This record gives sequence, structure tokens and C-alpha cells, in this order.
Amino acid sequence: MAMTNCVVVIVASISCLVISFPGAATAIANPLPHVPHSHPPLAAAATATAMPLINPGIQKICAATSNPKVCVRSLGGPYVEKGLTRVDPTWALVQQAHAGINATERAIVKAKKALNDPSVDAECVQVCLDCYDSVMDSWRDALTSLQLGNGFDVANQLSAVSAMTSSCEDAFSGDDPTVVVISPLTKVDRLILKMASNALAIQEMIFPRSN
Repeated sequence: MAMTNCVVVIVASISCLVISFPGAATAIANPLPHVPHSHPPLAAAATATAMPLINPGIQKICAATSNPKVCVRSLGGPYVEKGLTRVDPTWALVQQAHAGINATERAIVKAKKALNDPSVDAECVQVCLDCYDSVMDSWRDALTSLQLGNGFDVANQLSAVSAMTSSCEDAFSGDDPTVVVISPLTKVDRLILKMASNALAIQEMIFPRSN
């Protein structure tokens, strides 16, 4: 089976250190005349344009998942939902499942484009397309089971999402866990896996496991 070698470019972020010097305590000869500010102070401007806080309900739910940032984006982003009155695990799981469906749809689009790339193993891509069809069914079946209040089936369907998505990556690695292959679908696969993991964590909030 052919392999696809991809070069992963790691972009390092550069942080800037801003050093402020305290003003001198003694008076300075011939000081410059005071010029009134025509704009609000920088601190005030920054406060005025600051991003709203995360909805407390969303923040609490996402903090209990393994991928909080992905969770927050899936549940509507970091902005305060002023009109949102019902933030609970059931609502969150529905939102996460729909976000997972959208991510899987993007994966299907990427896979179909990859079929036209001669450098990518078409057989592996076809395996992924078949897996994505099953993933879509599992997301939707999880929502149906949630409506029926069947926590066992919800968990099974979300686990199936993870299993089928992993099967896509396994197609490129030949089921060899020691082989690290970056396929054209690796990035979106990893996102779907994170969403499925988050959904399982939220599912446990709705249907706690009995000890």
C-alpha cells in the first residue's frame, strides 16, 4: 500500500516582551507642555474592545471535557449568548453533535478532492469516505438516542464515531501503530476525534455511569 509523506511545518509563535520604565520622581528641567489626549487611554480602549466572557454554563461544561477549546467553539464560540437561557449538558451534546456532523461533512469534501490527487493513495481515501458515511450515521443516531433517553446507545454511537474515524487514519498507516503518517485528512480526523471525546464526556453528565 502506498504511503503519503507530508511535510509538517511547525510555525513558532514569537512573544513580545514589553518593558515599561517608571517615571522619575524628581522634576525634569524644561518639561514638555502637556498635550491633552484626543483618544481614550490605551487601557480604557482595550477594555472597551475586550472579547466578551464565555457563557458560565458553557465554560463549566467544557471544563469537564478533554478538549475545552474545541468544546467552546463547538457550543457557539467564546462569546456570551445573551439570549441563551438553557445551557445544560443535553443542549451541549446536541450542539457538539451538530458541530461533529459539520466537521465530518468537511472531511468528506476534503476526501473527494484527495481522490484527484495522484500523490495520494486513492484506495486509502475511499476507505475514509466509507468511514465518514458511517460516522455521519453515528452522529445522527446518537442524537436520536438522546431524544429517546437511551444513554447506552448514545455512548455506543459516539464510540463508533471515534472507531470509524480512527479507521480512516489506519488505512494510511497500514494498521501499524508504529507508522506515523500525515495524510491529507489527518487534521480533520483529529478534530472529529476530539469532538467525539468531548461528546462522550458530556454524555456522561446526562447519563452518569452507575457504580
